[in-house]
Amino acid sequence: MASHLLRQSLRVLARPSLIRSMPVMARQLPVMTAFRPFSVATPVMGAVDAELNAKLTEELQYEKEEEETEQPDFIKDFVSSSSFKIEDKAGVDEVVLTRTFGNEKIRVIFSISDINNAATDDLLPEDGLGAAIEEEEEEDAPSFPVRASVTIEKEGQGAVTVDTVAQDGEIAVESVMYYKDGKLADEQSAEADWQRRGLYMGPQFSELDENLQVLIERYLEERGIHSGLANFLPDYVEYKEQKEYVRWLENMKNFVNA
Repeated sequence: MASHLLRQSLRVLARPSLIRSMPVMARQLPVMTAFRPFSVATPVMGAVDAELNAKLTEELQYEKEEEETEQPDFIKDFVSSSSFKIEDKAGVDEVVLTRTFGNEKIRVIFSISDINNAATDDLLPEDGLGAAIEEEEEEDAPSFPVRASVTIEKEGQGAVTVDTVAQDGEIAVESVMYYKDGKLADEQSAEADWQRRGLYMGPQFSELDENLQVLIERYLEERGIHSGLANFLPDYVEYKEQKEYVRWLENMKNFVNA
């Protein structure tokens, strides 16, 4: 009997504990973060900003003193003596002249970047003689060349684009191209550019029969592509470039001060 009780007690001790320990969830105490008071940082100015701003202000003041407040006479004369309308958008490099001639729409596109073709005076001597030579050359100096693209379009009949160069009161024709689809003449897109690459662009104008050259030049003259336009283009390029330069100075000054 005693041995039976002893074996029973041993079985009880050998059994796993009936009470399983429950996991204890540790309480998570909130972590207190120290916040700094909000403050607006003072913009940091570069060491050269003030000096650059002063120089821009000086240049802007000088250019505005020389700036014409009214429309120059050469523009008034051109507009009154021709049928062209001037499309000039501020900040845009290109200028467009438009007019109609019968059932034709005519566009002349040129860029003020051609002013970079003007001759420089870097080789003139820096003395009184050099100044005298420079003044004399300015009186007889040839105008710089201005490239102008002339497009003549007839609805449903395509368009002709003539590449020209205006200089010293003359219009020189370089090439004449025909587009069956008039949109290809002026449309600026990757697709239009790709389509133009595959087209026959016509011969060089100088390779045409001389009588044919003369007739094409007369054809253009009747549509206002003549010496009057050739004299106007370089003058307008200088006029617009000056306006854009003043606008650039203003934009730069405002940006530096911002």
